[in-house]
Amino acid sequence: MKEMSWKRTEYETWDEAFRGQVAAVRQQSVRVAAYTQVLFLQACANSFARKTPDGKDQIRSEYGDLAYKCGLYHQLGKALVPPEYQLWQQDYTEEEIAVYRKYTTDGRALVASLQERGQRAKEKRKGAVEELPTENIPWLMIRESCEQHMERWNGSGYPAGRKEMQISPIAQIVGLAKELDRLASETKREDPFDDAMQVLLAQENELWSAELMAVLKDARSKCRAVYNKYIHYTMTVPKTIPLVKKTKDRPMGLTYRPMVSDTAGTVVAYEAEPWYGGIANRPGDTEGTADIHDMLVRTGMIADMAFYFLYEAADAVVRMDNCKLNLRGVLLQMLPGFYTLPTQLQRLEQLFEDQPIDKKKLMITVPEDAFLKANKTQKELMSRYLRNGIVLVLDGVHPEKVDFAEVKALGFQHARLAAETGLNPDTAQLMKQLIADGFTLLGGGADSHDLLGWQLACGVACAGGTVTGVPVSEEEMIRDRLLAE
Repeated sequence: MKEMSWKRTEYETWDEAFRGQVAAVRQQSVRVAAYTQVLFLQACANSFARKTPDGKDQIRSEYGDLAYKCGLYHQLGKALVPPEYQLWQQDYTEEEIAVYRKYTTDGRALVASLQERGQRAKEKRKGAVEELPTENIPWLMIRESCEQHMERWNGSGYPAGRKEMQISPIAQIVGLAKELDRLASETKREDPFDDAMQVLLAQENELWSAELMAVLKDARSKCRAVYNKYIHYTMTVPKTIPLVKKTKDRPMGLTYRPMVSDTAGTVVAYEAEPWYGGIANRPGDTEGTADIHDMLVRTGMIADMAFYFLYEAADAVVRMDNCKLNLRGVLLQMLPGFYTLPTQLQRLEQLFEDQPIDKKKLMITVPEDAFLKANKTQKELMSRYLRNGIVLVLDGVHPEKVDFAEVKALGFQHARLAAETGLNPDTAQLMKQLIADGFTLLGGGADSHDLLGWQLACGVACAGGTVTGVPVSEEEMIRDRLLAE
């Protein structure tokens, strides 16, 4: 447990105690108060818990402003502990967990003392001092909110492990408001509010009563309005606006295969492969670039198709960035005919203005065959792309066919050797020399753990292939990464 030099403060007023909490706790309390008031008023409309004595006394619409205060002051007890124990940390020891959780019972005691002081001061002016009566419903509601908001319907909460209707109705509402805010304030979400609602509703009859979940469902739109009001004060991720509209019936798109960075399987990049649908008499079937490339060249569609896939890959990069996911980049399998076109640099620069991402995170392959067939003008175009920060990866390289001195002179800094050259001492020596020369090497075509392990041992930055995973859609890629992290 950390050594403490902090000195406990005795608070004289509500405002002093509230300001004794760290800024993040105060900001959260304001949001929780807003959610609490919305849920409370909906609970009144639904007659929530009215069959119980506590519910009959507490769940009344005239207490709407009081409900806001219950949410605002629900974690006031955190003002009685050092700042380092006011925010939950995953690495807390058992002793530190006990210190943190004590804020619930400390909060009730602090609220009671502040209420008594206010009442005594008022009575003293009248010449009499009376003890605070425990039957005072508003005071009890604030005390119970402080003490019981972390209790759960199935008895799994704290501090006392209360269950079901042993938990005060107002504390149930404050607890739900706090959990809604916590889930909706997560960083690794694209639509945090809807995801939070889905999680909470799935916990019905476990952490929350069915009656309370009905209140949440009915208050959904008003809770979203609270979320929208405070979105800039939370750590939520705004939903990305893609530049490519991905309809279910579109005739082309990208699939993504994970590329790992070590033998433990840590994913740091994805390889994006184009697919084409709309095959006559074969609904649902798709083809790869090799199947359709000649037709794209013949019809003059290479440039438009290339940029369609570039924008789609850029959308994926910005989504992963917005979700705060660790990403080295997306490696797009570029159409070979792209490098026979006149310079597309202006359109590439426009792409990075339209979807402002780090250029290094959108890597584009140059197939070895396209490089070998390129004339002097076409290789100069590749060099221009490289000089302007576009990351080109010489892909599928056979060492005996490529002059690496020329490759380096053109400005290439990334390469991927052909899978069939793997498990070879001469290839391993070449890879070692290329890395020493400043190249970043990628591995590919790993169809066995031996080849994958060999590539990684030779120093590739990341490796992909059949053994690293099946191709998935962009939605599946984002979902899987969110779950993993």
